Amino acid sequence: MPQKSKMGSQSGEYWKHKILSWEAGAYYRDQDKSQRSFWDGLSSLFRRDDMYVRMQSALNLLQPHLNGLTVLDIGCASGRFAFQLLEAGAARVIGVDVAPSAISLANQNRSASPLAGQLEFHLADVVDPETVLPHVDLVTALGVLEYFDTPALHTFFSNLHTRFFFFDFPDISRKQDRLKWALRQVYLKINRCPGVYLYAEHVFEELVAQYGYTDIRFEARFFFDFATNLPLDN
Repeated sequence: MPQKSKMGSQSGEYWKHKILSWEAGAYYRDQDKSQRSFWDGLSSLFRRDDMYVRMQSALNLLQPHLNGLTVLDIGCASGRFAFQLLEAGAARVIGVDVAPSAISLANQNRSASPLAGQLEFHLADVVDPETVLPHVDLVTALGVLEYFDTPALHTFFSNLHTRFFFFDFPDISRKQDRLKWALRQVYLKINRCPGVYLYAEHVFEELVAQYGYTDIRFEARFFFDFATNLPLDN
């Protein structure tokens, strides 16, 4: 297996300082705008409703499968998607994030919710080989895999204890939208992001097969791609 990725730890450090500002820009309708930086506020003008569309598209695909499941949500930030998963039918959701500020906010939101007993939020670096993740029915992640280079992806999958997964897939075809890709590169450079990685479907399939995950399918919704091994029929 590849050695541990230095990029994985660098990406974690980036998100420890960035996540609340990013979320306030990405979910601009209902987040505290004072949390976002100038660049995250500006990016919302170009991103528009993309993150809302991504989350709703993911929920539409997941909902037939969620009833009674325990879900681990990777990169949970303030817990937004975790709450949506519960409302869509999951029995229990555990959220993890590398940023202490995100977990603190997620637990504040949890404490104020009538669903508190079905939620947990914990600090975790999922590309650290020493990280111990819980055994769950399903692992989800939106906007996470694209910050993992190949060694980090190997570590991530070796840390998972689940039969099923559902991920926002960073398909290499994203580069075909040259304007959006160019604008994103400017944003990433200004914000000193250590790297973003796109993958071909067959490369991803070959990688996850090493960890026992087969029968992968890719679902396209609007301008987002998702990768999952959930069955077509519930």
